[in-house]
Amino acid sequence: MRLFSSLTETERKKLIEERKNSSLSWKIIHILGSLKLAILLLLSIALGCAIATILESKWDTQVAQFYIYKSPWFFGWLILLCINLFAVTLTRIPWKKRHIGFIVTHYGIIILLIGALIGLKKGFEGFITLEVGDPPKDKLTTKDTVVLVKNPILNEIEEFRFPAELWKPSKKAPRSLNIPGTGLKFCADDYANELFLSEYLTKDPNSGKPGVFIEMKSKRANQTFRYVLLKNDPSRWYEDFFGMARLEMKDPEASEETIFHESAVLFVNAPDQSVVHAHEGVSSNYRYFLLWDNPALPNKALFVVFINQDGEKRAWPLNEVIHKTIDLPGEAKMEVAEYWPNFSIKEGKPTSLSGEPLNPAILVHVYWQNDQRKNLVFRLWDSPDGIINYQLIRSGKVYQEGQMGADQSLPLGWGDWTATLLKFEPQATITREIQKKQSSEAFIAQILPPGLHCWIEDKKTKDKTQALWILSGYPQSFVLNNIALQISFGFKTIKLPFRVTLEKFEVPRTEGSDSPSDFISTLKFEDPNTGKSIIAKAHMNYPASFPGGLWRSVLGRNYKFSQSSWNPQDLNESTLQVLFDPGWPLKWIGSLMICIGILTMFVISPKAPEILDKEKGSVPKTEKNASQAASSHSIS
Repeated sequence: MRLFSSLTETERKKLIEERKNSSLSWKIIHILGSLKLAILLLLSIALGCAIATILESKWDTQVAQFYIYKSPWFFGWLILLCINLFAVTLTRIPWKKRHIGFIVTHYGIIILLIGALIGLKKGFEGFITLEVGDPPKDKLTTKDTVVLVKNPILNEIEEFRFPAELWKPSKKAPRSLNIPGTGLKFCADDYANELFLSEYLTKDPNSGKPGVFIEMKSKRANQTFRYVLLKNDPSRWYEDFFGMARLEMKDPEASEETIFHESAVLFVNAPDQSVVHAHEGVSSNYRYFLLWDNPALPNKALFVVFINQDGEKRAWPLNEVIHKTIDLPGEAKMEVAEYWPNFSIKEGKPTSLSGEPLNPAILVHVYWQNDQRKNLVFRLWDSPDGIINYQLIRSGKVYQEGQMGADQSLPLGWGDWTATLLKFEPQATITREIQKKQSSEAFIAQILPPGLHCWIEDKKTKDKTQALWILSGYPQSFVLNNIALQISFGFKTIKLPFRVTLEKFEVPRTEGSDSPSDFISTLKFEDPNTGKSIIAKAHMNYPASFPGGLWRSVLGRNYKFSQSSWNPQDLNESTLQVLFDPGWPLKWIGSLMICIGILTMFVISPKAPEILDKEKGSVPKTEKNASQAASSHSIS
């Protein structure tokens, strides 16, 4: 069978017309390949892209992707355009040699669109923040938000796309998701991209702890801060004031020296799930890990690794420090109190299921003595008669003292800072509440991540649980109809098939200034399957790729790490953008075919009139060119 027909142009057109009139299949092909459909599709896609551009400029790329680029109708339109382009080439059968450019161009567009669709569906963009000295990471964070439901009925964790920023729930328009196999649904009626953990000083007859609510204010700096202090509470008797001073509530005769104690349970298989508890409410600011020296080796050894605030790293073999006290930088001491080779919880207590190191974990204690003295101290304490006394101390000496009444403003002598006693409770406790807006009656203990206000509801009876805020990254439990569900909300994470660590981060400066000239992240990639590792560098305009190899690059099967952002306050930290696009090779092949096809049409087509002149029923060149242009259309 010959690829190109030797029929004259008149015979070819007659054959096409007879085939179109006699066959339903060919009628459908001609409808799908019609110029009118092509124009309609192109105009619709162009309109969609124009709207997406407006959305992107007014909001961001995520909004444009949600409503346009990744929407079902846009996918459908692109697929229909591919069908139209393919049908156009079929309507020209039998092909002539002059159709080569036309065919190559159209098939190039189809391949490019298929590559784009694969990239949109299977590819992703994510971000990873690395810090020098941290253990290897293998998870990316994307910009897409999801709801995760741990379903006990199906015994699995289900993921539901929930773009809360774009699909905001409200009291008038709550959003819901059906939970398969339970007869329940997840409902949300509010979303906040910033929440506040507010603390209130409340009366508690059983506490036995006096408490004060203090406001610190500076008119010159236009700043106001509030603090809740509880006497005799190890975690709340003092507050640090920007590192230059301290607010405290304790009797003057109380000892200045305190032994601080921090405990941590460290897991080698899940270092990000380590449990750390500061017994006096004061953190040691150490970072510590339990790591294998080389996970790929059969005779691997466990090491305890400590990193102090200055980035200084110390490591000890576990078998050399177990049940021993070790000196740490900064006049602190470490004790490895327990070791569980195969950690598990049994009857509420940690235990080891076997002696094999399948899930190693250790219990670490850190002790340090610190008098916590500041150059400036504002001390408060209560008298038996309910009066609040104060002392202002500089370099260990009292320079002012007296009594404070409710709503009395006291100049501190620290610039123009003043302190006001907003509330005093002889028997107090601290209550906490998550709020969407700041409260003037509370102390804002913490600014929280985004969250959903939601509940679980029975689809038939309409019974529902109490509505709670679910914070991004912090799961919440709900129980309804004896079904216990654990719900999480947050950014979608993607697990990489390899691990990456930041070995070094550099910020070269432009000569003669402090302006950065480049950002260089030295990355170490580790393949857990082979145990092999490589070092690569990601520059500002030059990404690092892993896995390496020409064939992976050609097929779009590698991950590209590009510099995204940095922390000027911490030059050991780097944030990288990670791109994975399996449709990349088809996009390049399609683009190359389009260029070749267009070039072929310009080079070969001028010869077509000479051929047509030899055919029966030929017409003058000017009329032939017009007839040829009207009988075929090329979409690019």
